[in-house]
Amino acid sequence: MCAGFVYRPHVETAEGVFTPDIVLDGLTVAVGNARYPVSVERLTGDAAIEVVGAETRAQGAVALVAASAGSLVGIGSDHVDGALADDPARARQVCAKPLSRATWRFAEIAGHLDEIVLRTEAVDDAGRSHATETALADIAALPADGAVPGATVIFAHASPEALPGPARVTVTLEDRRLSRRLVHRYAVRVL
Repeated sequence: MCAGFVYRPHVETAEGVFTPDIVLDGLTVAVGNARYPVSVERLTGDAAIEVVGAETRAQGAVALVAASAGSLVGIGSDHVDGALADDPARARQVCAKPLSRATWRFAEIAGHLDEIVLRTEAVDDAGRSHATETALADIAALPADGAVPGATVIFAHASPEALPGPARVTVTLEDRRLSRRLVHRYAVRVL
């Protein structure tokens, strides 16, 4: 039984940065109307993940985190095993789920989601780059009020489409109104 994932986000606010300790005991991946529970043991803050086989895929995601002072928004990756495409629930259990430490308060962005862009870039071993970009307002799985139940984190992204065979992944959340961005990078090592 998993005791939980101790998350120490860097919450960037107008008053400065603070780092609370949050124990997360649940992870849900939301794609459109589909919800997939994933073991919280898959969460990682590491700069690299290890995977079996070259069929994994990167899917940048907005990470909504339950916190006592209101939901936090960060970024992560719903990294999946592409060989299990016909079983999306199982495909999500296989790979680690990178989660950034940098976050904002959801309340600070709630009024201008259409001006916030989630961008994912995956570069493969041959140096080929693949990228996607989505406005937060277009992510149907994102709760409009940012509410997250209990001690959980929700990874929400726009579509089941994933970027192929990455060796390096960069996920960026850009707030054009407040001229700021969150960036999370991780490497993928094939075992």
